[in-house]
Amino acid sequence: MDKTYNWRFFRSARLVQVKIENGEDLAHLAELDPKLWTALAAPTTGVRFDARTLALMDTDGDGRVRLPEVLAALDYLKGKGVDWNALFTQDPVDKAALDKVMAAQADLAAAAPSESDKKALKAWEDAPKADAAILPFGEGTAAAEAALAAIEATADAYFTVPDDLPLVTEEADKPLPLTKNLNPKWLAAFAAFAKDVAASALGRDAVEEITRLDWATIKAKFAPYRAWLAAKPVMAADAKAKLEDEERLLRYKLNLVPFLRNFVNQADLYDPSTQAIYQTGTLFIAGRACSLCFHVDDEGAHSALAGRSECCLVYAKLTRKGTGETRLICAALTAGCTAPLYVGRNGVFYDRDGRDWDATITKVVENQVSLREAFWAPWKKLGETIAAQVKKFVGDRQAAATAGVTKAADGTAAKDQGGNSAALASSVAALGVGVGMMGAAFAGLIGLVAGLPWWKTALAVIAVILAVSLPSVILTWFKLRRRDLGAILNAGGWAANRPLRFSQGLAAEFTRLATLPPGAYAARDPYARTPWGKILVAVLVVALAATGLAWHCGWGPFAKKAPAPAAQVQPAPAAPAQPEAAK
Repeated sequence: MDKTYNWRFFRSARLVQVKIENGEDLAHLAELDPKLWTALAAPTTGVRFDARTLALMDTDGDGRVRLPEVLAALDYLKGKGVDWNALFTQDPVDKAALDKVMAAQADLAAAAPSESDKKALKAWEDAPKADAAILPFGEGTAAAEAALAAIEATADAYFTVPDDLPLVTEEADKPLPLTKNLNPKWLAAFAAFAKDVAASALGRDAVEEITRLDWATIKAKFAPYRAWLAAKPVMAADAKAKLEDEERLLRYKLNLVPFLRNFVNQADLYDPSTQAIYQTGTLFIAGRACSLCFHVDDEGAHSALAGRSECCLVYAKLTRKGTGETRLICAALTAGCTAPLYVGRNGVFYDRDGRDWDATITKVVENQVSLREAFWAPWKKLGETIAAQVKKFVGDRQAAATAGVTKAADGTAAKDQGGNSAALASSVAALGVGVGMMGAAFAGLIGLVAGLPWWKTALAVIAVILAVSLPSVILTWFKLRRRDLGAILNAGGWAANRPLRFSQGLAAEFTRLATLPPGAYAARDPYARTPWGKILVAVLVVALAATGLAWHCGWGPFAKKAPAPAAQVQPAPAAPAQPEAAK
């Protein structure tokens, strides 16, 4: 990093990021430490950005824009003498000029080729006649090459040699099966390749598997054909190159800075007034609006990586009636609760163009999204456990009774009547014992706290509640702090360089819950029943509080009575004096 340039940084959700605000920042961007960039590579698809600009920046055509290609785009503008500061404002003149360039390109594509272009094209078309290796399958070469391309990337990955593989191995090289033991997703493509390509290329009647050498031989057969396709002359090449250069300049001037705000830093993500280029729209479902929605190609592969984000994720299939369009998205829920979410629930998705889509949940990756939910989670599990045990107990007794009725229907009722009666009596007795134990436990609890002051009883209840809920709250607090949107970006093809965390305030911005407008009035429900249960609980609470206060203050029946005065013991009378003679 150039230590002479005074870089400025901003802090958001515990992430310190560099500011890109003027031409000087752009001029020194190549000197910025790559470890401070929030992304090192971005996909050219699945983002809300000008696709043509991304295609021009992707100079190697691999479908990803990498850090060196971003710097190359800046060098290109520098070579054109562009004013760096002018890139931060979109000039309407540049937009109008781009429209003219696109129109000129369309006219050029429709124009008739020149004589020199015609000669070059004729020579290219006649090349296969002079070299039979160009079309190894004759007229079917194009179809065969398409079948090869359909499985090429997968087969290359299968045959890729690990970097740590020793020179001599104990295991033999494993062949690639083409018709058996394959993932069903690839079975049709590999079967077509085996039938239309592999057999002819290897000179065999049928091919069920290929080795590494077979795969290299097959690809070598198509090398002349692919080289011939790449050498196809471009009509009006000079004019096209000039127009493309003009297009590149105008698109970089209009779109490069917005791209940097989503690549070098994440200014658009952490700015509530804007949306990042990977945010595809807003999902409305379960009384909330989720703006953190990401494009998904493969749900299984995406969820395997995105689950590391520690976020609650909802995968949904989008459809538009009448158009046949379908899409997959992943929405991150960052506020509220996860209880009302389940597979099959419907919602509505609005994309960045304002079009609405029908959304159906296909998968939910559950994670707690708030401390309030974490507080009640242990009690919810306790209630579910008790309900499950009660349901199991009733189910077992019902099954036993049904078995008895079945025996009676088979004519064995008279024989087993005594046994059924005994089983029923045993069940009733077991239920009575259970109820008795619960009653005894409840009575014991009441007896334990009956002799305590009211404030000690209240503290004991609070201590029990905290003992159950506090560990869940603490663990969830740490988990919420670890939530990382960078894991979701990596699942979508990005090379997120730094963790993209967010605070509770940002979480509420990303997932907005349903609230009444300010000043709104909600009328009373005319069909609502009187909440006698809540009223009874409130009366009991007030009565207990009043009783405790009266006991504490010594009011009413709890007033302390004065002790009775102790009985005074009268001294015994002295014996009368006896005469001297009696002595």
